[in-house]
Amino acid sequence: MHANGGSAYYYQQPRFGTLPPLSSSSPQSHHYATSTILDDEPVWARADTIDPRQRSPPPHGYQPPSVRGATPQQMTVVHSSAKPVPDSDIYRVGIYGWRKRCLYAFILALTLVVFINLAFTFWIMTVLDFSLGGMGALKIEEDRIRVVGRSEFEKPVQFSQLSSADDQALSIDSALGVSISAHNHTGHSTAALHLQPDGKAQMICDRFEVLDEQKKSLFFVDSNEIGLKLENLRILDDGGSVFEGAIQTAIIRPEPDSPLRIESPTRSLIVEAGQDIEMLSSAGEIHINSLFDIQLRAKQGNIRLESSNIFMSGLEKSMGVGGASQYQLCVCQNGRLFLANERADCRADKQICS
Repeated sequence: MHANGGSAYYYQQPRFGTLPPLSSSSPQSHHYATSTILDDEPVWARADTIDPRQRSPPPHGYQPPSVRGATPQQMTVVHSSAKPVPDSDIYRVGIYGWRKRCLYAFILALTLVVFINLAFTFWIMTVLDFSLGGMGALKIEEDRIRVVGRSEFEKPVQFSQLSSADDQALSIDSALGVSISAHNHTGHSTAALHLQPDGKAQMICDRFEVLDEQKKSLFFVDSNEIGLKLENLRILDDGGSVFEGAIQTAIIRPEPDSPLRIESPTRSLIVEAGQDIEMLSSAGEIHINSLFDIQLRAKQGNIRLESSNIFMSGLEKSMGVGGASQYQLCVCQNGRLFLANERADCRADKQICS
């Protein structure tokens, strides 16, 4: 570099060796082919680092870049007797030394971690059988989640609807019991079904109902009553049924070709009705048996026996010894019974037989 009249000129200084000249037009300048320079990379030095006393004048015929024309295929190398530029004044571009080694080690470690993560991800996907349609037996569809085969849930599962395939039955199995519960918006349990492994089934609710296909109630149970809305209630047990409390029904009838038997082995049997009680046998007999008394009472009405034949068998016979009041049993024309004295005629007035 040379300063002349406030102008600074920069030139390239080779660091190692020289190249053979191609021409010797000037003793201080040589022309070399641009493609044949095999020197180390050029070093650019600051203008203030060179001692002014050591600066050499510009070579003969040197012109600034703004004056001389550009020669794209040749380069002019100027030899100078100035001292070498110190390393502190040289700008180096890039990362060198231990920083470069640390960077390469970090990149290598990061590459290994990435490959290990990819290997573990592929292994997990293979074990869990991940696919585009789901995971293993779990298939994810647009409006539902379908599980193929047997599935085991270790923790509670919540869903709004549970169903099976059209051609398969739904089976729920558990070695420790099955519990199904429902709760309201506040979280309070309103109904629960517990199937216990000891053979018990518990239903906890305010009201239990059984409906038919038309959503009509067939059977209901609550804390006050049990209701059966059926045309016929059939009891299949051969020994009958035992009812500890009162029974209210409109009709009691047996199976076809089977007798109806109402029995109270150790207690009394009371049949009460607000209006009428009718015992009818269309094609059979009616038997009323009692170990003690049978009482037929009508407080305001009549007790009517209508039949062409009325038998009273097994009556005791009198020995003819007096001392007790005796009466005659008489019958009106309309079938009404009345009593008469033993020695009187068995006649009745209009007031009795009316």
